[in-house]
Amino acid sequence: MDATMLIKEIENAVGRKMKTPRDFDRLSGMIFERTRERLSPTTLKRLFGYLDEGVSPRLFTLDVLSRFLGYKDYAGFLAGSGEAQSGIVAGERLSAVDLPTGRMLRLTWPPDRMCTVRHLGGCRFEVVTAENTKLCVGDTFSCSLFVRHEPLYLDNLVHCGGVPAAYVAGKRDGIMFEPA
Repeated sequence: MDATMLIKEIENAVGRKMKTPRDFDRLSGMIFERTRERLSPTTLKRLFGYLDEGVSPRLFTLDVLSRFLGYKDYAGFLAGSGEAQSGIVAGERLSAVDLPTGRMLRLTWPPDRMCTVRHLGGCRFEVVTAENTKLCVGDTFSCSLFVRHEPLYLDNLVHCGGVPAAYVAGKRDGIMFEPA
């Protein structure tokens, strides 16, 4: 069984390529946390090609990985062409509730978009710098959660003094964030 598409979706879901033993340990833990089913790091290393043992994956392994992505099983994953309608978001998350007032975040998304925002408190933000984006310095918006490699949904965006609107950044490839 060729699991290339499933492997790609797993790496997209966790927001990283599986390259080190620590990556496989972490993924094994995440899978158990979400599915309550165990896949050993060694099994994952074989599937992802980190260990070259020429062993085909068992259907059980593919089913568990598919459930991790929100599918019923591997057949459901294949039938859905790799695009789940719903599922667990495994990327690194940052809750606005945990941010102190005044904290700055640098947000980036493809191809070359960047803005710095300041937390105003109460999940409200103000754009402080903006490059190659429709957002402008001085825009304000509400956002409660930032998820790495997922689209960023802004609510109550007041753009250039206009009427509040909704806005999405990184719709296709998601966003990245870091302290500014």
